Amino acid sequence: MTDLDRRAALLTLARGGCALATLGVGCGGEWREAVVLDLPPEGASCPDLPQPGSAAEGWVEVRLQEHPGLESPGGHARVHAPEALLDVLLVHTTPGCFVALWRICTHGDCGVDWRPQEGVVECPCHGSRFALDGAVLQGPARRPLAVFTAVRQGASVFIHRPR
Repeated sequence: MTDLDRRAALLTLARGGCALATLGVGCGGEWREAVVLDLPPEGASCPDLPQPGSAAEGWVEVRLQEHPGLESPGGHARVHAPEALLDVLLVHTTPGCFVALWRICTHGDCGVDWRPQEGVVECPCHGSRFALDGAVLQGPARRPLAVFTAVRQGASVFIHRPR
């Protein structure tokens, strides 16, 4: 399958069923802004976050034991939950605080990577860079990455994927 075929398939899926609405693509194909989170400064506590709910309410549980890279701040993991239409990069920002960003670059069809030494999310295909709040730091991407609420509770992180 070529990149063009994948893009066409994704666009058809977004228009036909609005299954990718949280990516910012609505039923008509128009762009909606991603949610932007204010990240706590180093050493600060996490922002007030909601209590996680049920899977029916759009909450996806990520067990930390299944993702050892998330144990310490700066750690990260790809979380792919096809049943919830969720494919995110989950980053442990400060002790107990996490950020979940859509993992596919808004410029193309490439998975982004976390660069902890630089504190940025980067697309390896064309060099777009994003802040942890999803904002574009360097193009060619012009749209931010979607950001999802991520709440640690016990030995899990719950990501809210609005339905």
